[in-house]
Amino acid sequence: MVLKNMPVGEIIIIGDEILGGEVLDTNSFDVAKELAEAGFSIARMTAIGDEPAAIKRALREAIVQADFVVITGGLGPTWDDKTVKAVSEELSRPLERNQEAYNHLQAVLAKAGRPFLPGHEKMVILPKGSKPLGIAYRACGFKLEYQGKPLYFLPGVPHQMRQILKEKVLADLKVHFPDVTPVYKKVLRIFGLSETEMQEKIAPILAKFKEIKVSSLPRFPEVHLVLRGKNKETVEKMAREVKATLGISVFGEDEETLPAVVGKLLLKQGFKLATAESLTGGLIGHLLTQVPGSSAYFDRGAITYSNQSKIEILAVPKEVIDQHGPVSEPTARYMAEGVRKLAQTQIGLAVTGYAGPTGGPEAPVGTVFVGLCVEDKTEVKRFQFQGTREEIKLLTAFHALDTLRRHLLS
Repeated sequence: MVLKNMPVGEIIIIGDEILGGEVLDTNSFDVAKELAEAGFSIARMTAIGDEPAAIKRALREAIVQADFVVITGGLGPTWDDKTVKAVSEELSRPLERNQEAYNHLQAVLAKAGRPFLPGHEKMVILPKGSKPLGIAYRACGFKLEYQGKPLYFLPGVPHQMRQILKEKVLADLKVHFPDVTPVYKKVLRIFGLSETEMQEKIAPILAKFKEIKVSSLPRFPEVHLVLRGKNKETVEKMAREVKATLGISVFGEDEETLPAVVGKLLLKQGFKLATAESLTGGLIGHLLTQVPGSSAYFDRGAITYSNQSKIEILAVPKEVIDQHGPVSEPTARYMAEGVRKLAQTQIGLAVTGYAGPTGGPEAPVGTVFVGLCVEDKTEVKRFQFQGTREEIKLLTAFHALDTLRRHLLS
């Protein structure tokens, strides 16, 4: 969406590897995200190959339609990097050695004991009038002004591009467009409600806050509700009303992850957790330990994939598995209680189920049981999921953590 009176930009991503599906394009996402949060609108994003004619055409069209342009890719030292020459020809800016870029790159290579090769020379041959960007990061992007419009040419390597974008381009854009103010953004992270269910519940709030731009983003297995506006207080007020309406289904804000939220609750209540996983194969433990400091509340995880491991490690009675099956309420109950007893923690969390492609005699594919044992009380929930093997495993892990979260909040 382009807002009135807001400078409009275009993004051009260059690379045969992008069009060939060999490399995932994250650059357009990163550029668009950073520019939107800084208060700029993007009218169009274009991905093209390393063809000079295509590069010239895309640049020519963007200059006509946009107030500024961000271009990534094709600036390297090899034969397939053709952006610089195409830009030179399209803008009638002759190529020349940029002395600032040359001096810096030569110094960097000398310090590392490396020779200055012809490929390095190619990287410092830029269109006349170029201002190098990012040479301090061992990359060589550059800026040109054409017809009063800033054009930013950034390397296609994602980490180099992001660094130059954040530290150089955004600051320079503020100089060109000083009246642009950042957009305030709030993300509400939701689990347990579909997008349709969420929309039904918050429809009156959406009608009330028409000045706030609202986006519903499926981020499997979560849903993210993104609120954007110029006024922080108004955005926060809307967020409070949405949270009051959706209740416990909103588990976090902005960058908060479900495992991090669960960890904070465990830490606050002084509980330690142990997990027993069958179908997820350690995924719950992985998610928990992605959070720094998780050793303060996560004691251990047992991956009891086979029936024998459930019997030997968690003390699940063999007759329970023989009678009810490994994917059953009694088995999940014994697993949760068994891992809690084994680890001597206050909480045991267990999952067992069939992720596919086949089920078992006692349950079809997608059947999952989540067992939660808190001190001497155990509850077991049954779920019936649909999707691929990977999706069922992820849904299981999230529902297990969410079951624990809801219990801790109660």
